[in-house]
Amino acid sequence: MTTSTNNAGTNKTGTNNTDAISTADAGGAFADGLTLVRILLTPVVMFLIYRAWTPTGIDTTLTALASFLFAIAAISDIIDDFLGGSAKSAFRKFGYLDDIADTVLVVGTLLALLFVVHRAGILAWPFTVPAVILIGREVIVGLLKGFELHRFGWPDNVLSSAKTGFAMLGTCLLLASPWLTQWVDMARANEDNVMQIFNSNSPMIWIVGQVVLWIAALFSILSAIKIFRANLGPANEA
Repeated sequence: MTTSTNNAGTNKTGTNNTDAISTADAGGAFADGLTLVRILLTPVVMFLIYRAWTPTGIDTTLTALASFLFAIAAISDIIDDFLGGSAKSAFRKFGYLDDIADTVLVVGTLLALLFVVHRAGILAWPFTVPAVILIGREVIVGLLKGFELHRFGWPDNVLSSAKTGFAMLGTCLLLASPWLTQWVDMARANEDNVMQIFNSNSPMIWIVGQVVLWIAALFSILSAIKIFRANLGPANEA
């Protein structure tokens, strides 16, 4: 009886462990799926930006759709880490794509915005400078870290996470500014100033988006310096 009970207990424990592993595997697979979705959504967002922002005007419906899809892609970055663990989790087969997906999303969207704003003839340095800094940093550090540096142990850091969060938030605000501005103007309008407001749209959302993008650019520089110092210092040269 004792032997039978112990065997049963052992089997039960083994079953529980197997169930736990299976659940983790499923979470890792779902997280990888969300990462791939983030990559696939990027060209869709870029195409919508290209079609929405034209020299003759802006299609607010398309910009709303583009910003909604961008927000979904950005939120998926949080969800896949929550469900499948970090990019280095043993239960994720394509965890190295996590950083690449973030890079593709932010860089692709910023490039599309730079193009359409330039095409409209309203490109200015307050948007260009932080956008170029983020794109340069992401290309140099983000894409490399996504696979090779991930394999060889180049760690992420708090500054990198802050950079990604602010970059996604700022980009989303800039992308959504045409239709968010309409909401803001509607809230500001009254009988005395309605014509004045709707004849001159408020730049507030666009300005806030630029400020957030500048914060992301600062974090991107600091995080890049920290990463290279930590991994190219004397202790790591041997």
